[in-house]
Amino acid sequence: MLVPLIWQNDYIKLDEDLKTITDRLSETGSHVESVNFISDKLDGLVVGKVLKQEKHPNADKLFVLTIDVGEEITIVTSAKNTKEGDYLIVIKSGSEINGQKIDDHEFFGIVSQGMLTSYKEIGYDDSVIEKKSKDGVIVLSGEFKPGTPAVEVLFSNTPVIEYEITPNRPDCLSIIGMARESAASFDKKITYPSLEYPTVSDKKEDYFNGIEIKSKNCKRFTGRIIKNVKVGESPQWLKNCLMLAGMRPVNNVVDITNFVMLETGQPLHAYDLETLHDRKIIVRDANDGEIIKTLDGEERKLNEEVLVISDGKEAIGLAGIMGSMDSEITENTKTILLESANFDSDNIRKSSKFLNLRSEASSRFEKEISVENADFASKRVMKLITDLGIGEVLEDYFDEGIKESPENKVKLRISRLNSLIGKDFSKDDAISYLKSLEFDIEDIDDDTIEANIPNFRMDISIEADLIEEVARLYGMGKVESKPLYSSLQRGEKTPMRLLKDELKNNLFGQKFSEITTYSFISPRDYDKLLVDENSKLRDYIKIINPLGEDYSVMRTTLLSNMLDTFYKNISKKQNDLRFYEIGTAFIKDGADLPEEKQYLTMGLYGDYSFYDLKDFFIKSMKKTGFYGFRFETEENIKTFHPGRCANIYLDGEKIGIMGQISYEVMEEFKIKNPALALEIDLSMIKDKKIDQVKYKALSKFPSILRDYSFTCDRNVESQMIEDIIISRANGLVRNIEIFDIYTGSQIDHGQKSISYKVAYGKNNGTLKDEEVEKIEKEFLEDLSKENINLRS
Repeated sequence: MLVPLIWQNDYIKLDEDLKTITDRLSETGSHVESVNFISDKLDGLVVGKVLKQEKHPNADKLFVLTIDVGEEITIVTSAKNTKEGDYLIVIKSGSEINGQKIDDHEFFGIVSQGMLTSYKEIGYDDSVIEKKSKDGVIVLSGEFKPGTPAVEVLFSNTPVIEYEITPNRPDCLSIIGMARESAASFDKKITYPSLEYPTVSDKKEDYFNGIEIKSKNCKRFTGRIIKNVKVGESPQWLKNCLMLAGMRPVNNVVDITNFVMLETGQPLHAYDLETLHDRKIIVRDANDGEIIKTLDGEERKLNEEVLVISDGKEAIGLAGIMGSMDSEITENTKTILLESANFDSDNIRKSSKFLNLRSEASSRFEKEISVENADFASKRVMKLITDLGIGEVLEDYFDEGIKESPENKVKLRISRLNSLIGKDFSKDDAISYLKSLEFDIEDIDDDTIEANIPNFRMDISIEADLIEEVARLYGMGKVESKPLYSSLQRGEKTPMRLLKDELKNNLFGQKFSEITTYSFISPRDYDKLLVDENSKLRDYIKIINPLGEDYSVMRTTLLSNMLDTFYKNISKKQNDLRFYEIGTAFIKDGADLPEEKQYLTMGLYGDYSFYDLKDFFIKSMKKTGFYGFRFETEENIKTFHPGRCANIYLDGEKIGIMGQISYEVMEEFKIKNPALALEIDLSMIKDKKIDQVKYKALSKFPSILRDYSFTCDRNVESQMIEDIIISRANGLVRNIEIFDIYTGSQIDHGQKSISYKVAYGKNNGTLKDEEVEKIEKEFLEDLSKENINLRS
């Protein structure tokens, strides 16, 4: 941001020297990148008035000018942009410019007593030189006393300070914004420009048919009307300010809108009312493929995300970026509609990037501007229009959309301020610093104040922001270095971390390999898993800016990652796989952020059965401290094979599911042979872990081992058989486990044979055969009632 000090002095006059100013502003957070002067060594360059201009009698391309510079002198020049009555910048003989001395010089018999100069020759960049002087010498706008030093007329000896403005401070992209910073840095008051101007009482509807906002991306749109407009040159002071701040003068109307944009940070745009179809403005989203020719002469193809300003027929501007050629201000313009609006910052940034078009306006809108600034800037333009006699302003005006920003109040604890900064600020100190930034302060209690944040400081939202404001105005360089202070704390792993570590160790002991996969998956994975459309698993979080479709949602299950890993290993000829993953699933719970749950997923591929997976799981969990799992048949989950799937329960609560992957899902993941998988929610069981295990001495009395083979319907769950045996054993069953399941030709169709090994025993005596036989008789009778019979 380029800030000419002569312009900033209109709002705050700093008496300090230039180095003190730049050092203090850098100290308070406004980093000074450079200080430039267009030229402060223009001794001998003065204003001259052309009294007479004639063609050179001996040279077709030269002119002879009689110029008043306090005395009459003769200048011979080839410049084509001069005429009688013009005020020019003259380098008198005997003066120096750019280290070269200018002397009298004869041109074909006529002596030139000096020369004229151009903006470029005295240090101005081509990009800021107005059109009429770009290919010629400087022609001043207005009347000046001949002989006046050029530096006074051009402001060329004023320092122009270039500041680096951070993205969170769009209010500083303005002269007034930097005047506020200067005022706060030197504890002074800023004087705001007057907004009072004369108006005429014509009805606005006689000139214009109104404004329609048809897009959420337009927050506010004000329109003021100026009639009897006289488009022409701007006064020299206005041109000087624009050129010093890096902008090219165009005409008085455009120059005033640019001047106020640089002054207030609010972009504006003036429309020739006569060129607007139906004399109305419609703010809308562009049609896909719509084309507009912008002021830079380029035709641009739009999409539906670009916000445009249109009249009753077509788009006449890219909202917040650039206007079109069709409605620009020309010398024939008589009636003007001035736009001062507020647009959504994200939309302007994305549109500017899509169109590859950045402007002074877009660079401000994309960082967000307060809605109140639109009206302030619009009134400021009207003030300058009337002061310069350019036109008459209607009292009545259009104003659509949001008029005020929500009230923003933030509390600051003085104790918190001092603990973070390491200095003992008093409450009065903090209040003084914040008031210098135009914050209204309310005293809450001995330790707390509340700041009412002005609308132009949209970066302030939390206590830390206020602490930063106090610290930077005090000066971070003044804060003394102090040794770090901290109490010793013992670092410990969380219970969940300890559980995961122990579980990993136990799974590794059963020859399981750990896999780690991305938390982002594709929505197609749920289709591949055959998840029902109304399943909670499909209520996932979508990534706003994903790496691609395959990583566009946050997973609610780890099963698809396990099956993908199976496929990758199988394709590399690996056919005996024992995998597990302990990872995060993201579950919506109605809060702003999803709940992050820790899941255990286990997978087997190779010569394994459902019962192998169950056995691996139970042994791993027992070693980790979990007991009492129950398994109940589940036939409605399409991911798994019906009849080879079970829900897993602990303490009566469902914690997961296991089973053989269905053939349809295997085909989706390109897995040819049967695969098994299990998934449980560790977050649900972490508090049920038994950490203190009580050991019992081994019984001195022997066990009695019995093998049983039962035939039953294939749908019968083994858990039921085990429960019946244990219920009749009166605590005498030491261990029970399945050692065989048979479904071959030796038994009836639809039946299966399940074989158990049961160990009976007592801890206080030797168990007798008669006791075991009694137990057997009772549970065989119970099993028989369920059509479960001892196989002969």
